[in-house]
Amino acid sequence: MKAALQLLMLPSDAQVFLDFAKDHVDSIDAEQRLLVGDCELIFKASEQHENTLFVGSLSINSGGLDDGCKDSNRANNVYRELRKWIKKNYDNRLSTWEEGKKDKMGRTRNQWLAPDAKAWKQNNANAEICHSPTSIVYYDIAPEFSSMGGIKPKGEKFKARS
Repeated sequence: MKAALQLLMLPSDAQVFLDFAKDHVDSIDAEQRLLVGDCELIFKASEQHENTLFVGSLSINSGGLDDGCKDSNRANNVYRELRKWIKKNYDNRLSTWEEGKKDKMGRTRNQWLAPDAKAWKQNNANAEICHSPTSIVYYDIAPEFSSMGGIKPKGEKFKARS
């Protein structure tokens, strides 16, 4: 089984994350794999091309009986600690839409926007966040709930039964 978080971060955000992670893993190799015993967590930093930021990720193969990773319990604990840090420090109030269909936005759940990337998006009118260079899926910072309207159902169809 594989667990993953999708991350949207600038290089400065990636460095802050790696600085935090280095205190929880045994080592970080040149490909930014986070090593815990004989297991690895795979960190793929977001890529930025001109004014477009593409999704990166943090993932772990939480293993099966024959995956050959003896330290899987410790690696899973480290993954959960890093995930908890991301959820505490990053924002996931994002909406998603497909190219040409911006009027049909939806909410996201598993994409996490780092602080510097969020400031970059908010302060740069030309900034775009996209899933990948070949994807038609884009992300934006979601509006506050108060501006989206209430969630209380309206109409005769939704009245409580007595």
